[in-house]
Amino acid sequence: MSTYEDFQKLNPDYKILTIDDPDFKKYGTVYNDYDISEINDFMNNKVKISSPGNTYVPSNPALEEINTIQEIGTDVFAGMPIEAGECTGQSTSFTAIEYHQGSELNIFQTDVIMVLGKRQVLDTKGLYSPSEDGQIFFVPAGTVVEFYSDTLHYAPIKVHDSGFKFIVMLIAGTNQELPADFKSNNPRIVKKNKFQVVDPSRKDKIAIGVKVGLTGKLVTMKPLAK
Repeated sequence: MSTYEDFQKLNPDYKILTIDDPDFKKYGTVYNDYDISEINDFMNNKVKISSPGNTYVPSNPALEEINTIQEIGTDVFAGMPIEAGECTGQSTSFTAIEYHQGSELNIFQTDVIMVLGKRQVLDTKGLYSPSEDGQIFFVPAGTVVEFYSDTLHYAPIKVHDSGFKFIVMLIAGTNQELPADFKSNNPRIVKKNKFQVVDPSRKDKIAIGVKVGLTGKLVTMKPLAK
């Protein structure tokens, strides 16, 4: 069986789709024409998967200097200044959702599970249930995908015990800390160009002021042993 089939068999309570499924098209676009070999070499040699938690670096200047990163940035963000950084970790559950003004471009070095949804559902209902309102996708290593700005997403769930690793490209400044004097009436703003709500289980984020907005069954999955 394929990795996707093995993972689905290990997690039979969830319907896991592939990125070839027509439903994926409402969340993003997959790009197949970029040579990401230099990017993968950099990530393999310079970036280790964090453990036990997740690590996210919004901007890694050495990564941003790679020609293909700049090429993708030009094609996807049309001349806007961009940032590129790495995200690695060990998540087995989906405990928050976020969105940005502008697309997010991800380059995956490992297989991952993405739980995706649409912002319109959150805006209409005021709450969001990933298990009921979202869809789950298996994204294989090597995938380059642009997630649209109205796509609800968060750090992936790992497919393999070893964890996950991928690149995040966004409009420069996104996910950076807000200035101390920043004020807004929007309770979802948690960082620059980052709008987020969390599951009630995320006591760590709630303690720093992030609002609860997720409801329903917590999506939790078992990783493959290898």
